[in-house]
Parts: sequence; structure tokens; C-alpha cells
Amino acid sequence: MSLELAVAAALFAGVVIYAIFGGADFGSGFFDATAGGTARGAETRTLIDHSIGPVWEANHVWLIYVPVTGGPPSR
Repeated sequence: MSLELAVAAALFAGVVIYAIFGGADFGSGFFDATAGGTARGAETRTLIDHSIGPVWEANHVWLIYVPVTGGPPSR
């Protein structure tokens, strides 16, 4: 396997993993947007914030992994 193919595979894997684990982020964003006004949606938004908290930070690892892996080669 060439170096270029290995880097491309690593980048592709990072994007796929982000898309799979990002479902929690995308879903919570939808529910937050449709929760209602400030007063009516406050309880729902609090529940969303508490439930997504642990996943939110861990999922950002994939956003860092992809650019670092695909960065310019050192010569």
C-alpha cells in the first residue's frame, strides 16, 4: 500500500467515523431548533444539553484527527 493510499484511507475513516458518531450532534441540533420559544423550550433544551455533553466533546476528536492526518508531508 502506498503512502498516499494509506493517508487517503485514514482521512476517509476519520470522516466516516465523524459522520457515524456525529448523529447525536445533528439530532440534538434539530430538537433544539424545534423545541419552541425561549420559555416553552427551556426544559427541552436543558435535557438536550445534559444528554449531549459527554458525546459533544468526544466527537470533536474526529474533527482534529482528519486535518492533522491529512496535513502537508514533512520533507
